[in-house]
Amino acid sequence: MAVDLTVDPTHEPYPDSFFSVGWRFEPDPARPAQAPPPLLGDLRAILAITARHELLIPSQVQDRGRRIALQADSAEEFIDRLSALLETGELGPYLDEIAGHGRVERPDGTRVRQDGLIFLQDLRLHERTYSVGTRKSLWTPIALDRSFGFEWQVELADRNGPRLERCLREIDAALGLAVDPPAHELDREQPMWIHGFKLFTSPQILRSEFAADPPPGLASIERFIAPGWSMA
Repeated sequence: MAVDLTVDPTHEPYPDSFFSVGWRFEPDPARPAQAPPPLLGDLRAILAITARHELLIPSQVQDRGRRIALQADSAEEFIDRLSALLETGELGPYLDEIAGHGRVERPDGTRVRQDGLIFLQDLRLHERTYSVGTRKSLWTPIALDRSFGFEWQVELADRNGPRLERCLREIDAALGLAVDPPAHELDREQPMWIHGFKLFTSPQILRSEFAADPPPGLASIERFIAPGWSMA
């Protein structure tokens, strides 16, 4: 495994993993019903947040297998163009995906464009149901791409993992909906585990790679272990 606490800038773009992870926001039937916002109110709030964090600047929508480009100079303009298509019935009311690009923060502090950094999926606008997902692993200290080769990327994760977590927390606060997986649970379905709005490399992978080829300068992997999981 390559040992590098930074990242080789020639390895652009950052490849997809062989899986995806995500969070689903939807109404909680156990909570008192509230008056819903305007049809695109939630989506307007979500995209304003993702664009501000430079994680998803939307440019296309997928509906019933069709991918439609909606080039816009801002998230607000994207929503306006989407609204026009919804009103004519050309799109909706269920959308498969909203995608675009974001910016990855490198260890030197510079940011580079990356298509498909995060995406919105399974959007049921009338039901207030939305999923936020990612196929990238740059949020965690070990890269997990489709080559099934593991590579340390500690500094990359330290810069980008907290960005994703802050973005999701803002979305959660703005929507006031239930979230799946729940914040108190540890989701272990994929090699990247979810706890709250933070992603963790599976401890089995961490332990194996650290024992076989630890990166220089990293004395312990304890801070990368998901809460509630013992390495004993």
